[in-house]
Amino acid sequence: MNYEIEIYRNGFTKAPGPEIFYLNDWEKEYELFTYVYVIRGENLLMLYDTGCGDIDIINEMLFKEFKGKITFDLPKDENIEAILNKARIDPLNVNYVFLSHLHHDHSSNVGLFKNAKVILSRTGWINYKLENRPYYYDNPLFPKAPIKYIDSLPPEKTVFIDNGTEIAPGMYSFWVGGHTPCCAALVVQTAQGRAALTSDIAFMEKNITEDKPIGFFYNLWEIYEGYKKIRQNSDFVLTSHDPDVLLKRFPSGIIK
Repeated sequence: MNYEIEIYRNGFTKAPGPEIFYLNDWEKEYELFTYVYVIRGENLLMLYDTGCGDIDIINEMLFKEFKGKITFDLPKDENIEAILNKARIDPLNVNYVFLSHLHHDHSSNVGLFKNAKVILSRTGWINYKLENRPYYYDNPLFPKAPIKYIDSLPPEKTVFIDNGTEIAPGMYSFWVGGHTPCCAALVVQTAQGRAALTSDIAFMEKNITEDKPIGFFYNLWEIYEGYKKIRQNSDFVLTSHDPDVLLKRFPSGIIK
């Protein structure tokens, strides 16, 4: 079974070099895109991540840290409603929503997809529900609305990922952690080979291909182990923030 992957930009920002490559590029800033991936197959329609919500609260947080030097921009024609319109998708027809992790720019719009099963990391969810959860900060990075929505779902509407969970023929997922305890990767068979959608354990392709870890992590050992597992289980990688995914590698926005 081969799947088709569509790539949609969902805003853009910048980040300091050491956040992208751990303890490197101190004088550089990197441009970042945020992506929503649409995956289509026989009787299957999936969104990998649901994109940003209210960016005003994110920009307030960024202003406190960077004093206006870095902002997040979300043009109207790149918000989730515009993406669904471009992709000709009725949100009620989506079978699955895969949440790579619970950060704002990945999970905010999960509640739009009322008929979809929500796929997420079992380890990440269990850790989030703990009373003492030191790696889930009480700030806009972890919005409350997606958590409440997932909490409201009946058991049959959630799919919890372990280490090697098959979602459908030619599609499986595994936990990677590293960036947050809820990070999970998805491997999708395409005509061009196995694509690994990496979550934010990697921001750039080079994080994985050159084994250069991100600087925004809670567990460095999990980062390296996650990179190894992704390399072993894929032919190419799709991160959620590398501009080259759309600008250079797949400018048509489609992987068949």
